[in-house]
Amino acid sequence: MKGRKPIPAKLHLLHGNPGKRKPKTDIPIPPSEIPSCPPHLNKEAQAEWDRMAIELKPLGLLTKIDKAIFASYCQAWSTWVEASKKVVKEGMITISPNGWQVENSYFSIMNKAMKQMNIALTELGMSPSSRSRIKIEKPKQEDDEDRFLNGR
Repeated sequence: MKGRKPIPAKLHLLHGNPGKRKPKTDIPIPPSEIPSCPPHLNKEAQAEWDRMAIELKPLGLLTKIDKAIFASYCQAWSTWVEASKKVVKEGMITISPNGWQVENSYFSIMNKAMKQMNIALTELGMSPSSRSRIKIEKPKQEDDEDRFLNGR
């Protein structure tokens, strides 16, 4: 199937309806909930899990079924951090055993992890471009008339 990749239901709702198309009513929207952190993630990935889960929960962009993609993001983050530290320490170019200048293998690992992170960031609505399309409406303040009409 060609064309634009469909966006998650929650992001679709948050984007609003700029095209004034009939809204889809059959989109599953699981409840917003922070899934449990997988125990196999290393300390750096677990710290990123804790940090970002707190940010995503209020937006309703993280649910139990997002555990795998979110874990993938956190692990890619951890790999990127570790490889970045090695590149800073050793440089982008290293000397091979036979004396040739070669690209540091950690530089390649860092770039691959960054690509994996970017994919997951976009999927979860965490990149600047995907976030710029999200519209979060502030809840309307209920006045006395609304409370009366709603039976409160």
